[in-house]
Amino acid sequence: MKDASVAVLFVHGIQGQPKQFQFLIDALPPEIELRAPMLPGHGSNAKAFHAAGRKEWLSAVRRETQALLDEGKRVLYVGHSMGCLLGLKISRELGDPYAGMLLLCCPFFPIITGGLRNGLRCYRRVRGREDPRVEASCAANSVSVHNTSDILRLARPYTELLRLIWEIRRMEPKGPANIRFRFSEADRLVSRKSVPYAERWPHADIRVCPACSHSYFTEQTVRELRQDLSVLLREVGA
Repeated sequence: MKDASVAVLFVHGIQGQPKQFQFLIDALPPEIELRAPMLPGHGSNAKAFHAAGRKEWLSAVRRETQALLDEGKRVLYVGHSMGCLLGLKISRELGDPYAGMLLLCCPFFPIITGGLRNGLRCYRRVRGREDPRVEASCAANSVSVHNTSDILRLARPYTELLRLIWEIRRMEPKGPANIRFRFSEADRLVSRKSVPYAERWPHADIRVCPACSHSYFTEQTVRELRQDLSVLLREVGA
């Protein structure tokens, strides 16, 4: 039987997918309810991806959050990349409903050129067999791209992401008292300027994970992130 009071909501980033959180999902106690939706436009092709934007993504996160709150759940939020921004936006909109937040690689300042290089690697199927960072990045991608037209279709959603980033940076930094930002030392998609920006959040717990990239986490960091989630669960009485 699921715990009647606690749920964990996992939200992936742009072009990502829920299976990126599998290492955390596998560590959850069986009685904890989890939600890990695929965001609109993801898990399909570039045409479907092109049709989605921040309004659809925010609506999906809002819907999942509100459904859990309506069931009387205390909700922990785990986001990766754009999923962090969506959580911060919905948290503000709904009056900070999350009992805690664990935010991985939050892109307050993105590196556009890095994102383009990363996308081209996956499009060309350049597999970095000696570089687990490249492998993890390609494995995380959920939007199939087959030709130049498909690449051009990616532009609109990424413009939507930039608009979302601008909206978040205009907000007053405040939110749950229990918020944890985890950044990656070798992230080529999130600027290091994002770390001091996260420090503006009151009571934020911030750590930079060594030898990790945007989608790749070392075994040591995986253990630490599992511990982060375990501590959050204990703090809400799960």
